[in-house]
Amino acid sequence: MKTTTFFLIAILFIITGCTSTSLVGSWVDPEMKSIEGKSIAIFCLTPNLGVRDKLETEMSDQFQAKGVNAMRSMDFITPGKMEKEAIEMILKLNNITGVIIVSLLDKEKETYYVPGSTVYSPYYAHPYYGYYGYRYSAVYDPGYYQTTTSYFIECNAYRLSDERLVYSSQSKTVDPSSLDRFAYEYAKVIVNDLESKGVTLGAEK
Repeated sequence: MKTTTFFLIAILFIITGCTSTSLVGSWVDPEMKSIEGKSIAIFCLTPNLGVRDKLETEMSDQFQAKGVNAMRSMDFITPGKMEKEAIEMILKLNNITGVIIVSLLDKEKETYYVPGSTVYSPYYAHPYYGYYGYRYSAVYDPGYYQTTTSYFIECNAYRLSDERLVYSSQSKTVDPSSLDRFAYEYAKVIVNDLESKGVTLGAEK
């Protein structure tokens, strides 16, 4: 009974703990690991307002939980490309001293073959033809082709005072199960990586 219970707990952990987003690589400016000031703005560059809303919201929420005053760009930057001067003026009015820009680098599809398997159980004490007939009709699970879609995403953090790049990373997301799940996983990967590398972003004083 204990063994069965442990097995079920292990399976539940595997199912709930798996993630489709992983960090490919990241870089931090060795001479500058902080963005001075009060607030940062999260920019998600996509024409899909639903994706922009979810990702900017999740990232700002997770940064806030770490003590960083992070704001969604969609709260003060209208959809569509704007001139640099207009964006700078809006950021200044909102006391933004750093920005994080998230954008899709590439989308890649891959098709691979998943081999089938034969159900096996020993067949003892029977002549060869009995064994032959049994194996001939063995249950066979045919293979199949499966296609996965991978999204490669870049995240850059800049200090606005001199427009200097502080942090850059690339991540890979494979077949996200939902937009909510993707936004949560991606934000967690980025926030944890920044924290592990000792990068300090804007925070309330």
